[in-house]
Amino acid sequence: MIIGIALNPESGAGRAEKYRSQLLKVVEEYPIDVVWLAAENAEEALTKMRSAVMSGELDALVVVGGDGMIHFGVEAVGDSGIPLGIVAAGSGNDIAREFKLPIHNMEDSLHQVITSLFARRYYEVDALEIESAEGIKRAMAIVSLGLDADVNERTNRMKWPRGNLRYVRAIGQSVRNYQPYGVKISANGHTGVGSMTLLCVANTRYAGGGFALAPRAKPNDGLLDVVIARGLTLAEFGSLLPKLAVAKHTADERVHCFRTSEITVEADTCYGEHPPAVMADGEYICKLPATIRVRPRAIKLAL
Repeated sequence: MIIGIALNPESGAGRAEKYRSQLLKVVEEYPIDVVWLAAENAEEALTKMRSAVMSGELDALVVVGGDGMIHFGVEAVGDSGIPLGIVAAGSGNDIAREFKLPIHNMEDSLHQVITSLFARRYYEVDALEIESAEGIKRAMAIVSLGLDADVNERTNRMKWPRGNLRYVRAIGQSVRNYQPYGVKISANGHTGVGSMTLLCVANTRYAGGGFALAPRAKPNDGLLDVVIARGLTLAEFGSLLPKLAVAKHTADERVHCFRTSEITVEADTCYGEHPPAVMADGEYICKLPATIRVRPRAIKLAL
């Protein structure tokens, strides 16, 4: 068996080498060969993963890092059918949280992935496909299009503090600059326009380091869970935050939820500010307009 192992280039040389030495201890216990896919940046990491998958030499791809690294793994495997393994070592780790995977435990994580590969024990989950003028991209967890996307983008630009506290700091910055966004949404044969604060299209439940934005989402039901908070004043949004923190926001009358297999979102500045960039799995995807659709059971996870 040949597996490719891709290390998060954002980890830094020292930490990446530490991860590699920990993973090597596990690899040496199994009759497998490893192709190490090291890179200097995210773009190079994705290119190397795609090339390795397309070469046909890999039996599986394992990504080491956070949600963004998993996102690149999803993009890399595409429709190849190659199993994807996850060694969670990021800051948010929302995808690992969804699937109850070990977090920041290199050895246990890789043992779990390899034993799943040998047992051919896979969990098939849906993929999110996002189509825009910038092309077609895939994601696994949640597509953010409102204030949640603005927070995500700000978080990515921050170097301090470490971990989930960056997300908290980014919320403060986003709220200070917030005005409701104007959108046009088409789904399930209907089209609506208006203002919104939060808009997420979810395949899994968590974002932002453990916030259950879409608490009823299931990653293998062939449907997208859409959660929209209408255009709120700053005071109204402040009153919604405590409910969001404990996953009770979807019961609030200001929040609307529905399921669909495809949704198109466009900016409509007659109803508010232009929405921020579309983000998914913590990574930049595109500018609006965008169509998001589900690809049922397109990802084969080795869990």
